[in-house]
Amino acid sequence: MSDVKQMKLFSGEEILCDLVDIEYEDDAGTCFVIRAAYLLISKEDFDNNMRYYTFRPFMMHIMDPGHVLILNADSVICMTHPEKSIEKQYLGHVEMIREEMVLDDDDDDEDSVMDEETSVSDGVIPFKPRLH
Repeated sequence: MSDVKQMKLFSGEEILCDLVDIEYEDDAGTCFVIRAAYLLISKEDFDNNMRYYTFRPFMMHIMDPGHVLILNADSVICMTHPEKSIEKQYLGHVEMIREEMVLDDDDDDEDSVMDEETSVSDGVIPFKPRLH
């Protein structure tokens, strides 16, 4: 991670991300090039006087921390460096996602090996069930 930032958006959402670059364009305005963008979701437990938070992908179905996003700078109210403990947990979360993606890629490789071993004879394609 080059530059971890916490941003408060006009929508009220807060995100943690790696700020890769800032693009300045006269016509389109300024935009931030970010990756590993995750929403910071906060939950209150008033009975125990505790606050919990979790990370969720900023954009639905964008799980890859290396996926680059362009964020319009006009949608950001405030930007700062997150507190060290939050940054450490965020970096741990991003690393965990990367490791899961590597494991998923390994599973896909095994599937392709099984596809190669399966032969098609007499125009019959064998059914290969998948258990989830």
